[in-house]
Amino acid sequence: MIDNFGDIGVAWRLARELRTRLNWQIYLFLDDWDSLRCLAPDYANESGIILKNWQENEFADVENVCAPHVVIEMFACRLPENVLVILKKNQAIWLNWEYLSAENWAVRTHGMQSLQADGYAKYFWQMGFVPESGGLIREMAFRQPENLIEPNALRVLLFGYQSEIWVETLRAWQALGWRVDVDCVGWQVGQSLHELGDLLAENGKQYILGSLKIRQIDFVPQQNFDDLLAQYDWLFVRGEDSFVRAQFSGKPFFWHIYPQNELAHLDKLVAFWDGVWRDDATWQVAHRALSGELNGAFRLPENERMAHWQTLWGCRADWASGARDWQMFLLNQSDAVTRLANWCDLYNTK
Repeated sequence: MIDNFGDIGVAWRLARELRTRLNWQIYLFLDDWDSLRCLAPDYANESGIILKNWQENEFADVENVCAPHVVIEMFACRLPENVLVILKKNQAIWLNWEYLSAENWAVRTHGMQSLQADGYAKYFWQMGFVPESGGLIREMAFRQPENLIEPNALRVLLFGYQSEIWVETLRAWQALGWRVDVDCVGWQVGQSLHELGDLLAENGKQYILGSLKIRQIDFVPQQNFDDLLAQYDWLFVRGEDSFVRAQFSGKPFFWHIYPQNELAHLDKLVAFWDGVWRDDATWQVAHRALSGELNGAFRLPENERMAHWQTLWGCRADWASGARDWQMFLLNQSDAVTRLANWCDLYNTK
C-alpha cells in the first residue's frame, strides 16, 4: 500500500489517530520502511501500532496477528490471499480507503458496497472535502501552530516533484524584483533548480538569484510538518498528506499533484479548485492559470505568467483571506476518524 511519502503519510497518520482516538489495536503492513523512518524516526515507540511486512499479491506476515474486526485496504492495494482468508473467517469489515479526490464520483461512491465474486462485501471509503464524503484525517488534538513569519521578505516553501516549471517560476519572481526567501524540501525541486546554473551563487546551502534567497532544507518528521508550514507566507505542496495539512494551515498554497498518464490528474486538480474558488475574481483566474501551468496542463507565454504573478501579489490579502475561509470550512466539519467510528457503529447494528 505504500510507495511514496503521500501513501505512508496518510497511512501512518490514520493509524496513530485510530489508536489514539478509538483505542484500536493497529497492525500496519508496509513494504517501504525507509519512507516511514523519514516521516516518523521514532515509530518504534508508538504503543498500540504493530508494524508488519508485506508484498503485494505475494505475502503478508500475519504471524501473531489478532483476529481483525476491521481491515483497511489502503489505496486499492490488493490483499494477499492469507489476509483475505483471515478477513473472511472473522467476518471483518473490509474497507477500501481510496485516494483523496473532490470529483463528484468520489462523493457518490463513498460508503458504496462492492460485492466480490464470492459475495463478500467490500466498502469504499472516499475521503473528501464536504460533509457527504469520508472527510479528512485531522487529529482530535489538532491545533494551528503560531504564525512564525518574519516580515522582511516573502517566505515560500517549495515541496514538489521534479519539473522545469520551478525555474520559470523563480525567474519570474526575480524579474519582478520580489524579495523572496525560498526553502526547498526534498531533492526533486532542488534538482530542477540546478538548471539555473551560473545564475546561482553558492554560499553554503544558500543560493542567490537577484532578489531571491534559495535554501535547501532538511526533510522534517510528520509531527513537525505543521510547525514548518507556519513559517511561510505561501506554500507549494505535493502528495496527499502534505496537501491536506496545507489546507489546515490556512495559508495560500499551490498543489503540485502527482502527474498521471494522459494528464488524468488534471480532472482531480480542477475538481478541487472548483470547490475552493467559486468566484471569477481576477486573482482566482490568475491562480488557476498558474496552477494549471505548474501541473502540466499548458505552458504560459512569459508575459502572461508575469502578469498572473503580479495579480496574485497585488491581491495577496484576498488570496490569504480565501485560504482562511477554506480552512474554516474544513475545520467546522467532522473529521474522517469520527465519520469512520460512526459508520462502523451503524454497520454493527445491522
